[in-house]
Amino acid sequence: MAIKQLVGPSGSGLTKYLTDLYENTPGAVMLTSNPRAHITYLRTTVEEELAFGLEQRGVALDEMRQRIERIAGALDLQDLLDRAPNQLSGGQTRRVALGTVLILDAPLVLLDDPFAGLDPASRQQLADVLHNLDADVVVAGHHAWLSDIDPDVNTELLGEEALLQLPEKVPSSHHGDDSHLYFPDLVGSQGAGKRRWWQFRKSQANRFEIGPVSLSIPRGGVLWLRGANGAGKSTLMKALVERDKRIGLMLQDPIDQVIDSRVDQMVPDAQLRSQFDLNSEEHPEDLSQRALRLAQFASVIGAGNGEHVDVLCADEPDVGLDIAGRTMLHEGFASHLHRGGSIVLACHDENFIEEVRGYAHVEIFQLGTGSGSKGSSS
Repeated sequence: MAIKQLVGPSGSGLTKYLTDLYENTPGAVMLTSNPRAHITYLRTTVEEELAFGLEQRGVALDEMRQRIERIAGALDLQDLLDRAPNQLSGGQTRRVALGTVLILDAPLVLLDDPFAGLDPASRQQLADVLHNLDADVVVAGHHAWLSDIDPDVNTELLGEEALLQLPEKVPSSHHGDDSHLYFPDLVGSQGAGKRRWWQFRKSQANRFEIGPVSLSIPRGGVLWLRGANGAGKSTLMKALVERDKRIGLMLQDPIDQVIDSRVDQMVPDAQLRSQFDLNSEEHPEDLSQRALRLAQFASVIGAGNGEHVDVLCADEPDVGLDIAGRTMLHEGFASHLHRGGSIVLACHDENFIEEVRGYAHVEIFQLGTGSGSKGSSS
């Protein structure tokens, strides 16, 4: 069986290519760029979510169990099978969504940006799984992740990719007694939530906690929260935002921050709309991935009132961005740092981090067993 990789910028037709192939190929399965669309959230455990598609196809119980065991082992989901789907980290959600698609054993597997938001170990694991599938596979995305792992993979380029342009170096301001912002004893938690009226089983008591953690954020610089999927990065960011109203948060999925029906309502600052080439009259949900991510940044950084936040927490802001989008986001980051602002960044793409290092001072905070984290969430 063959693997083909499609790489192109935003607007090059990657998603349309996959959608047309899916609609015209009997038996094909497709993972969209939105992993949450593949999880019903009507089931109380990950195991039940994996079983859902098999139940709809009338797969026998014994075979169903075998497939779940196989997919859970391949995607490292064993420890998540009893977890509530709505309590997973972003990376864990992506792996479960992949599981719901791959478990169907289709002859053609179409994947839209499946490596986005995965840590390096999970990317390698996914590449291994794809190479071992008894199916033809087409992977589309803005970055040639498979080529990083297997240089010989069949790759087709759609459209011309822009050249990455980085801002000028931001003058260093991380020296002296007033060089950092200190946030001591941060504690974050993520509970299991209440049982919904349509759920027959009781909610699980599992609860993720992180902390106490103390963060030292460089003024005019970047603090990189580094850790695997599920280490607690998102939970820690939310705890930080709750500590101080001068801190803004870019959530992993920008659609979660859309509450307005027009871009000019979401981004009142006309200068920011112009900087990121945003159409004032469009509905935010109609924007491309690139435009929506940039609108999210502009909305958070401007705080909607002409003032800028002091600290920007950016949770995997690179996901969904092509080279042109990354260039514009870097320009936005640099402008914020030039004003004396700071950035707390969660990101699994070390190429993106190296790009940030090209113009900004970057410090690292490693999340893991030594950071006061417990459980498995992000």
